[in-house]
Amino acid sequence: MAEEKREGTGRDPIDELVDEITGNVNWDDPKWQDTMPDWPEDAYPWEKEEQKTEPAEAEEAVPAAEGGDGASPEEIQPQEAVPAPKPQKRRRKNLPDNIAEAIIYAGGVLLISFIIATVGWRWAGDVLALNKTAATASVTVEAGDSIGDIADQLKDKGLIRYKFLFKLFAGVTNKAENITAGSYELSTEMDYSALLNNIGSTSAYRETVTVTIPEGYTVDEVFRLMDDKGVCDYDSLMDSAKTDQFDYDFLADVKAEGTERLEGYLFPDTYEFYKGAAAKSVISKMLYNFSTRFDEKMEAEMQLLGYSKKDIIIIASIIEKETDGSDQKNVASVLYNRLKNTWASPKGYLQVDSTIQYLLEERKETLTQEDLQIDSPYNTYLYPGLPVGAICNPGLTAIQAALEPSQTNYYYFMLGNDGHTHFFESETSFVAYKTEQASAKENDQTEDTTTQ
Repeated sequence: MAEEKREGTGRDPIDELVDEITGNVNWDDPKWQDTMPDWPEDAYPWEKEEQKTEPAEAEEAVPAAEGGDGASPEEIQPQEAVPAPKPQKRRRKNLPDNIAEAIIYAGGVLLISFIIATVGWRWAGDVLALNKTAATASVTVEAGDSIGDIADQLKDKGLIRYKFLFKLFAGVTNKAENITAGSYELSTEMDYSALLNNIGSTSAYRETVTVTIPEGYTVDEVFRLMDDKGVCDYDSLMDSAKTDQFDYDFLADVKAEGTERLEGYLFPDTYEFYKGAAAKSVISKMLYNFSTRFDEKMEAEMQLLGYSKKDIIIIASIIEKETDGSDQKNVASVLYNRLKNTWASPKGYLQVDSTIQYLLEERKETLTQEDLQIDSPYNTYLYPGLPVGAICNPGLTAIQAALEPSQTNYYYFMLGNDGHTHFFESETSFVAYKTEQASAKENDQTEDTTTQ
């Protein structure tokens, strides 16, 4: 029977079979509820939409034989059909109602874009040194200068336009770590990278200066010369001389303190320094020169004399200050004779004026008795033997004279009115000559006064 029905419908037999089976299932039976998914109420919103938009159809009366109540279709009042709402038209996106607003908006966008492009181009031009007028400028970097201090200089000298951009570039690239104190000749044609690379110890644009240190200059005079030449400022050099450690053996025996500990070892010579160099490097360069100039031959001669290197330099410094460069070996013989206490009076006292002059702020032509009483280990009138330290930086000739003194019996010497140094074996002859020279000088002064 079932087969005949399936043949008459024209549907797929399988579909009809499924309908027969499922049609007999009561889905409201509690046993089937657990098998149904718990759908949310709004799981099928389209079904509700259909209920709203489709008119309800009147249900036909179900015959009593099939389980209905026997009501006829006429007795059943059909529900009024609810008209389906008209589908809403999708609104188009409207352009601004006011055309002026649209123009202003577009103009604002263009203006901002133009400003950004212009600023960006200027920044890039500064970073890359584009379209700059060719010029050079000297920049001096001091020890302890920050990248901000350097940027200020570069801006003031016209080498960069934007300080904040330069500082940002230096920070991002870590090139600020290579900056070295000194003076540099820089160009506007250098980009940021080149500027930073050339503010360093290996820069080919670092400025140099040639300085000649005369024989007999004191530490104070040497440092003032360095300041005047632009090598390094005076105060920095003084601080370094007092506090910095210099690894040289010859300094270990020095008894003097402060800046005096370097006296005698800043070798007089012609040097080439970087402008704006660090104080310690400047001092170290002169100390190193001394260490190479006092060679092995001098070391051997020093040992034969029985004196230390410190003693030799002290003697050489006195020789340098007591002569004009001539008769240095004879002066050396006087100093050694007095030190040996052979028969000079007073024994063991050098009694040289130059050691007193070293203690004075300004050099005097003639020392007073008050000057000779200054209580200092440099005062060779009050203290026997050598002073505590050198009184200047002697040149090579004075050092050689200290190592190779003449063999004499001289115990006294004096610079005569004729400009020459005169030597004496006895105190009597020395005093006589001194009195003679004083009298002659007095007469010359009297004649000059009378003539005027």
